[in-house]
Parts: sequence; C-alpha cells; structure tokens
Amino acid sequence: MMRRSKFIRSAAVTTVSAFVLAASATACGQEKPADAKTAKPEAKAAAPAKPAPKTLDEVFVFLPDPVATVGNKKISKKEFLDQLGKVPVEYIAQLTPDMLKTQAKQMVNSLVDMEVLLALAEKSGVKPTKELVIAEFDKKLKEMPKEQLDMITKQLELQGKKLDDIKAEAVKDPNTFKFYAINKWVEDNLKSKVKVTDADIEKYYKEHQDQFKKPETLTASHILISTMPADGKPGAAVDPAKDKEAKAKAEKILADLKKGADFGAIAEKESACPSGKQAKGKLPPFTKGQMVPEFEKAAMALKPGQLSEVVKTPFGYHIIKLEAKNPASVMPLAQVKEAIKANLEAKALEKQLTETLTKQKTNMNVKINDFK
Repeated sequence: MMRRSKFIRSAAVTTVSAFVLAASATACGQEKPADAKTAKPEAKAAAPAKPAPKTLDEVFVFLPDPVATVGNKKISKKEFLDQLGKVPVEYIAQLTPDMLKTQAKQMVNSLVDMEVLLALAEKSGVKPTKELVIAEFDKKLKEMPKEQLDMITKQLELQGKKLDDIKAEAVKDPNTFKFYAINKWVEDNLKSKVKVTDADIEKYYKEHQDQFKKPETLTASHILISTMPADGKPGAAVDPAKDKEAKAKAEKILADLKKGADFGAIAEKESACPSGKQAKGKLPPFTKGQMVPEFEKAAMALKPGQLSEVVKTPFGYHIIKLEAKNPASVMPLAQVKEAIKANLEAKALEKQLTETLTKQKTNMNVKINDFK
C-alpha cells in the first residue's frame, strides 16, 4: 500500500487501483485447466445467467447512502462512485461479491481519512482552491531534482503532453484542490516536525546490514553456438547431427582462441546470443542463480581473463571468458545515507498521520455505515 506520508494525491486513488488490480487477477483465470481424468461432468442444465450490471450504481447496490459521516459532513454514495471515475463497469463487475465489498470498505475508509484531513486543513486556514493548486504545483517543480524533472518532461513528451497540460488538468478537478490542500497541511503541520538525526541513520544502518549487502557479481563474455531449432525452446529435442556439428564448431573456435584469436571479433561473427553483435559477447554483470546452472558453475570456476572449456547448456555450446569477479560487499553508509533518511522520515510521518487520524476520528464522531 502507498504510504499516506507520500505526496498525498488521494488514498482513494490507491484503492481505485486496487479495484483494477483485483479485477485483473480475476480475469486472468489462475486455475489449471482440468485434464480428461479430473474434469467434472457437465451439469445437465445451467442456471440462467444474471444480466450484467449496466452502471456502477448497480454494481454497488449493497452500499448505503450516505456511506459515512464525518462530523456534519455526509459522504454520499455518489461521491464514492465518482472516485472510480472512468473505470469500466464491466471491469469492476468481474470481482466476486466478497472481493467487491472488501475493496469498497477500503475505499470508504480512504474517503473518511481524506475528509478528516481536509477538515483539519480548512480549520487551519488552508482552503482547497485553484490558486493553491497552482502555487503548490509550481513549488513542487522548483524543489524537484533536475534529473527527475527532465525524466518526467521526456515521458510527457512521448505522450504528446507538457507540464503545463498536467497543471491545466489539475485545476479543472475539484478533488485535486482537496488533495493539494491536505498535502500542504500535512507538510506544514506534521512533516515539518519530523526530525531524523545522523545518529538515527547510523543506528538503522548498523541494525539492518542485510538490506545493504551486495552479492558477489561476475562479468563475463561468451560465444554461443546454438543447438535450438529456429522456433524451439531451450531444452527442446535436438537433432543429433546438428548437436554434433555445433559441438565441433565450438571446439574449433576454442582452439582458435587458445592460439590468440580475438574473442570479441569471433563473438560478433559467430555467437547466436544477441550479446555477440551488440557487445562482442560481453554480458551484463550477474549474480548466483541468474544463469542456467551449467553456465554458472563454469563461470564461477574461472579466474579473470581465463577461458572455459566448451560448456553444454539447454541453449547450445558456450565458450566463456571471465572478465571480472566482484566479491560480496556491504554498501558504505555514505552511499545509502539519503535513502535511509528518507525512509525514516516517511515512517515517522506515517506514524504521526495515523495517530492524528485516530484521534480526530473520535473527536469528529466519524461513523461508517455498515453494509453486507
């Protein structure tokens, strides 16, 4: 679940995503197909199918109206449905009744949280207005690291959009006004009180060394003489004659390499692996468990600069050259300090936010109406 302490767009938006993900899982059909022995006989007469719901209101027919009350504010069923925006009805309707109700309860709770925080924001003088959205939007852009801003700009360009387009969309949506008001209140009243010291960071680093371990990595180049049919898969049955021919070719290449032939040039010309033409056989660094066992065992046994003998794998015959072996290590504190600080700040803010919501829900006499 997204941390509430992150720039709060909407807890409800997170739950909308959950609706979509849950529907996706249902649609994928994860059960194994029954075989002839285990398949159950078909029923003699299938029950008539219920008509598919046409509107979100029909899908959520079990919801009361209002769904909740926060002080004097009633959260209507319509507000709940509006949060789902343009999610297709047929998509949500795929959920089982239990899944639907579970996700609905989470979304109602999210809407309650939003209303509680909005009430606190307005009480402190932070109003959800168009002017606030523009000011906060521009502030975030100024605070954003240049690399991140450039990346976002490029991503938008691929979609034919600009940052100004996003701002223009934001100021049209009243819900966005609420999200920016809440975020400003959280930053001014909670985030500003979060203090993480160097001692806190060092303590976390020492107590969570496993999080900062880097496994041993190998960098290797290889030449692959494939034994796979053009449309086959690794491990598919191989024609014995083709296998013999591939092995002989690999052995001839190995002999040439031992006489001083250029590894990269041969890889570029002969290797069936894309790394041949793309990088003269050089592979990205890899760790234990990332390669097929036969390849890994041979590479692990080599010293930097050393050639392997011909190695057989489900892909064919390989000649491996180990370029470098980097031992396991622990990332230095200086390298991870900022990440640890951000993590500790997020946790502290999350704790404050949870405590604030719990207290204010009692003070504001929050009531979530039951639904079954």
